[in-house]
Amino acid sequence: MKASEFSSEDVLLSRHETGEKNFSCANLIGADLSEVNLNRVNLTSARLKGADLTKAKLIRANLSNADLRFANLKGAQLIETTLSRADLTKAILSEADLSGAILSGAILCGADLRAATLIGTSLVATRLKGAKLTKANLTGATLSRTILVQADLRKATLSRAILSEADLSGANLSGASLMRTYLHRVDLRGANLEDADLSEADLKGANLSGANLSGVDLRGADLRETNLSGADLSGADLQGANLSLASLKGLLLKKANLRGAELSKANLHKANLYKANLSGANLLEANLRDANLSHANLLRAGLLLTYLTGANLSGANLSGANLIGANLSEANLSDAALEGAIMPNGTTYS
Repeated sequence: MKASEFSSEDVLLSRHETGEKNFSCANLIGADLSEVNLNRVNLTSARLKGADLTKAKLIRANLSNADLRFANLKGAQLIETTLSRADLTKAILSEADLSGAILSGAILCGADLRAATLIGTSLVATRLKGAKLTKANLTGATLSRTILVQADLRKATLSRAILSEADLSGANLSGASLMRTYLHRVDLRGANLEDADLSEADLKGANLSGANLSGVDLRGADLRETNLSGADLSGADLQGANLSLASLKGLLLKKANLRGAELSKANLHKANLYKANLSGANLLEANLRDANLSHANLLRAGLLLTYLTGANLSGANLSGANLIGANLSEANLSDAALEGAIMPNGTTYS
C-alpha cells in the first residue's frame, strides 16, 4: 500500500511501529494523531487538514508542502521540524515548541501561536497575516520579508530576531521585547508599539509613520533615515538614539527623553516636543520650523545651523546651548533660559 492511499491513522501507526518513516503524500484528513510519536517521519505533501496532533512529537520530521489547515497542534513538539511551504492557515499551534524549525514560505494566516516557542526558527517570507503570537518566544528567529500584517504580538519576545523588510503594518506589538532586533527597512506603519522595548534595535530606513510608540524604550536605537511622520512618541525614552536624517514631521514627542540623541538633519517640522528632554542632543541643521519646544530641556544642546523659524521655545531651557548660525526668526523665546548660550551671531548670552 502506498502512503498516498492511507485513509486511516491506524494504518500509518501500525506501519510506523515496524520502523517505516516515509509517509509522503499520506491522506490523513481529520486524523486523530494526538500524543503520537512521529519523530523524524517524512510527511511531505501529506493531507492533514483538520487533523488532531495535540501534544504530538514531530521532532525533525519533514512536513514540507503539507496541508495542515485548521489542524490542532497545541503543545506539539516540532523542534527542528521542516514545514517549508506548508499550509497552516488557522492552525492551532499554541504552546507548541517550534525551536529551530524551518517555516520558510509557509502560510500561517490566522494561525494561533500564542505562547509558542520559536527560538531560532526560520520564518523567511512566511505569511502570518492576522496570526496570534501573544507571548510567543521568537528570540533569534529569522523573519526577513515575513508578512505579519495585523498580527497580534503583544508581549512577544523578539530579542535579536531578524525582521529586515518584514511587513508589520497594523500589527500589535504593545509590551513586546525587541532588544537588539534587526528591523532594517521594516514596515511598521500604524503599528502599536506602546511600552515595547526596542533598546539598541536597528531600525535604519524603517517606516513607522502613524505608529503608536508612546512609552517605548528606544535607548541607543539606530533610527537613521527612519520615517516617523505622525507617530506618537509621548513619554518615549530615546536617550542616545541615532535619528539623523530621520523624518519626524508632526511627531508627538511630549515629555520624551532625547538626552544625548543624534538628530542632525532630522526633519522635526511642526513636531510637538513639549517638556521633552533634549539636553546634550545634536540637532545640527535639523528642521524645527514651527515645532513646539515649550518648556523643553535643551541644556548644552547642539543647535548649529538649526532651523527654528516660528518655533515655540517659551519657557525652554537653552542654557549653554550652541545656536551658531541657527535661524530664530519669528521664534517665541519668552521666559526661555539662555544663560551661557552661544547665540546665532557667535556672542555668548549673559
